[in-house]
Amino acid sequence: MWRLVLIAGALALSACVMKPPVKPATPESHADNLKVGCYTVDLFDPYRLQFPENGVPRANSKFIGVWKDAAWDGEWCHDLYVTEVRQDGTVTLLDAYGPSTKQNREATVFKRQAVIKDGALTFTSVGGASVVYRLSENGNFLIGRRIDALGKSEITMARRDGVAVPPIPPKKPARRS
Repeated sequence: MWRLVLIAGALALSACVMKPPVKPATPESHADNLKVGCYTVDLFDPYRLQFPENGVPRANSKFIGVWKDAAWDGEWCHDLYVTEVRQDGTVTLLDAYGPSTKQNREATVFKRQAVIKDGALTFTSVGGASVVYRLSENGNFLIGRRIDALGKSEITMARRDGVAVPPIPPKKPARRS
């Protein structure tokens, strides 16, 4: 009898602990997270996407571009203009936000310096928010996480079509001895 009770208890406990398998993200699931038409600000000063300088890793060059159609947690509209990536991993970008009545914030845009390290573009805002972006597997989406005094927020951004992005230099063939 005790054996039956122990087995039933172990099964009940394992059922509580078991989690369903996590489905891998697909391009379609990333697209489902977009907020198409989300408005931030109009940029009055022109911006220019810079051709990557020699020695910039191809993986880092893929961050260059205009990323839109997104909102933090589906509520706070956000655009990102990654305008320059340098050989040392430093990045220049424009960080644009729409107004947020929930957070009592006006629409703003900031020119920021960031860094790419281990496949992640990161920076800390003047207000202390820690922001990290990673490219999706196919490079068409930018997945972000923001941690600040209000908590954690997530975002999925799409590369804006029709914006001239500097070509990524081809890989140089390996020298043969």
